[in-house]
Amino acid sequence: MAKEIKAIKCPNCGSVNKIELKPNFYKCTSCQTEYFLDDNDVNINYNHNYNHSNQPSASNERTLKIVGIALGSIFALSILISVATSIFSSKTKSSNYVYSTSASSTKEENDNSFSASRYSNIAFLQPNNQQPVIIMLESRRYNSNANEQKTGTYIAFYNPIKKELLAEEKVSNESLSSSDFKFREFSDGNIYIVNDKTSFLKLDKEKLKTEDVGKKFFEANPDLQIGVATMDFVYDDNGDGLVILTNDGKKRYYYPLIQKLYTEDQYYKANNGFNSLLPNAKDKTIYIFTDDSSDYPEEKLQLLQITYKDNGAGPKDVTDHLTWGKDYGGSGIFTERDPYRKSLIGRYEKERGRIISWKDLTPDRLYFSPSILLDDGANLIIQFRADANTKSAYKLQKINRQNGAIEWTNNVPNAKIMETLIKYKDGYAGVNSSDEIILLDAKGNFTSNYKLD
Repeated sequence: MAKEIKAIKCPNCGSVNKIELKPNFYKCTSCQTEYFLDDNDVNINYNHNYNHSNQPSASNERTLKIVGIALGSIFALSILISVATSIFSSKTKSSNYVYSTSASSTKEENDNSFSASRYSNIAFLQPNNQQPVIIMLESRRYNSNANEQKTGTYIAFYNPIKKELLAEEKVSNESLSSSDFKFREFSDGNIYIVNDKTSFLKLDKEKLKTEDVGKKFFEANPDLQIGVATMDFVYDDNGDGLVILTNDGKKRYYYPLIQKLYTEDQYYKANNGFNSLLPNAKDKTIYIFTDDSSDYPEEKLQLLQITYKDNGAGPKDVTDHLTWGKDYGGSGIFTERDPYRKSLIGRYEKERGRIISWKDLTPDRLYFSPSILLDDGANLIIQFRADANTKSAYKLQKINRQNGAIEWTNNVPNAKIMETLIKYKDGYAGVNSSDEIILLDAKGNFTSNYKLD
């Protein structure tokens, strides 16, 4: 290979003055250093043995060749080792980096944990096995960025016996509360839902999912062909109805199970009084506690048994609040000098609530902060404080629906107020104010709890 050397300098003193002893071998005329060029045209090798003879000996020449070859071999080997080490190191680091990223990604994707705010619940028995199911409305925020798209509002179906989540359904990407998402059990035994005032849903208790039934119910009435802009349930004591705003801005009351639509005036005439009852109206018995009275503050609270004409799936105004008061015999402005009588259920209340009869079921009892926890037509469970102390724990008590006798009494589990209770084959299931799902046996004894994370 041709060499391109512009100037060959002595490696010892830097002088360019030299004599060529033989091809590629030189001797500096300034310092007498002998040097040569190796075969790769890169290195200049020199001999510090200052031999002043004009010609090198044969042994010296062989030595120089051996030294040059050895040095060249060592240099080449060091380059190969360096390159190999660099490649191996690079591959090893790359492999470790990919593994680390993959593991982190997998951990992130598998992180299904979330924080939840729970607003309301409702219970029912699943048709296929008659086991209790608790539905919770949950506004969730997922903890991992990989699952951020899951954040939103869910209805979650829990089995309190197995202590497991049976199913869940995302109902909104937004955070909804009980004022936005409402449950209501209608007289047909089905649970209906108003979702964010824009959709009307029905719960499939077997499949544990919802079905939008608004189109089916609304299109069944010709006056609603224009469409529904917003909707909400009527008050709980007004039955199976919806208050709706049509797309042309009209307020209407609609009872979907009987497909009847009412203006506001028509509605108030249809939901009270005996003259507006539907043909299928039947007698029904309910139980309520009286409220504290401002007119008679010393009057004790009473557990009342009330029988009234129930309007089925139509409009109604079921009596749910009663208190002792002064009945002046009509409407108007009255003073203490005007004649009156002490009254609990007057003529107006009887007409409004379609009340047939009533009685104090437990006339000798004294109640503090009482409420009806379960009244399913067969079981009557009440909740109350043992005495007037506002810090006293609550108790649960089963009352005989016919004669008011106490069948059992137990403390409320974990000293928390119960919000929901349902009867099933082996006892009772419910939810307390801390979102704990509680199980009781048939005698009301606490058996287990299921605290949601």
